[in-house]
Amino acid sequence: MRKKNLQAIVFGPQGSGKGTQGLLLAERFNVPLIGAGDLFRAEMAQRSTLGKLVAQYVTQGLLAPDDLVNAVMARQLKKMDLSKGYLIDGYPRNVEQAMHLDKLVKIKLAVQIKISDEEAVDRLSGRTQCVNCKTVYHEKHSPPSKKGTCSLCGESVVQRADDTEEVIIQRLKAYHLLTAPMAAYYRQKGILLTVNGEQPIQYVFEDIIKKIAKLGFLP
Repeated sequence: MRKKNLQAIVFGPQGSGKGTQGLLLAERFNVPLIGAGDLFRAEMAQRSTLGKLVAQYVTQGLLAPDDLVNAVMARQLKKMDLSKGYLIDGYPRNVEQAMHLDKLVKIKLAVQIKISDEEAVDRLSGRTQCVNCKTVYHEKHSPPSKKGTCSLCGESVVQRADDTEEVIIQRLKAYHLLTAPMAAYYRQKGILLTVNGEQPIQYVFEDIIKKIAKLGFLP
């Protein structure tokens, strides 16, 4: 089987670990990890017309409309060397954005990491983060050695404002309404790969590697 470059997206609900798996996959395949949030921040830092529009939504905690998000992604992706492959995290977030992405690049694989809503709530509601070095902890599964204090740098560990159970449930509703339907879109295209995200991190990673190797994606 001919080796394929990894040209993929990774998606899943909040708390599924898609960011962690994205980092691991990008490192294993030596391809750039393209985080949508990073591209938006880069656009804002340039103070371009698009960046100023994005900033208006970000500062108010609102989701930018599809047309604006698509324009930012198109502008940033065109600047990048994607010839050896890439992995996109955080975009697309709905079928309309997925259809627009198809006009920009050739997606060969869509990795969906699945977890239950109960698991997502448990993971996120117990998540805390260092205010300084950004190390992430979990009050039950991986707490700092001293409560409220980062084990690495000694600064305070706090819960994010959007990690309360009420907010998490609302974010999950939005995911099921907007993002989850992408699974059917990519399944129809024959490029969807689904993995169980409720396993330990390394098992999830090994599961992905085994499945995509069978499809010809090799480091």
